[in-house]
Amino acid sequence: MTDVSENTEVKVAVEAADIFVNSYYKTWNKENGGRELAQFYVKVNPESPLKPDITINGNIVEDPTDLDGLHRSQPSKTHYEVEAFDCQVVNTNFTVGAPEALLEGNSAGKKMSILVMVSGSVKYPDAEETRGFVDNVLLVPNWDITKKNEKEKKKWLVQSQTFRLVL
Repeated sequence: MTDVSENTEVKVAVEAADIFVNSYYKTWNKENGGRELAQFYVKVNPESPLKPDITINGNIVEDPTDLDGLHRSQPSKTHYEVEAFDCQVVNTNFTVGAPEALLEGNSAGKKMSILVMVSGSVKYPDAEETRGFVDNVLLVPNWDITKKNEKEKKKWLVQSQTFRLVL
């Protein structure tokens, strides 16, 4: 196994976090974005121990597709604004659920798990003030990407998420 250099770790983690943050919260801001939210999460596969673990304001979300209902239940024109985010590599050789062919080699940093910590605000259309939020997300590699030209698929998926509105 080839170790990932620190420069590669930082570059890959920052790029993954930036792409996630810029696309995920834009999806929450879309009028019908709830239907698109499940694509950000790991898929349940009976052959893999990897399962999504989602908690929103203390409530467990059993399946990423349930986020559509949550999205539809919030007032129209609710707006999420990211104020800051940070990221940290958790595991430089994350292989949970990886196909056997992908277990070796990792010099490009494509097998890392990355913690993304996000803070921001939510503006509800009928409320005078915004509410803060914090979101902690663990990104893991999308093992369904097997070819370099699969650009429409996300390289990193949410395996674990804890979102909380600040009171």
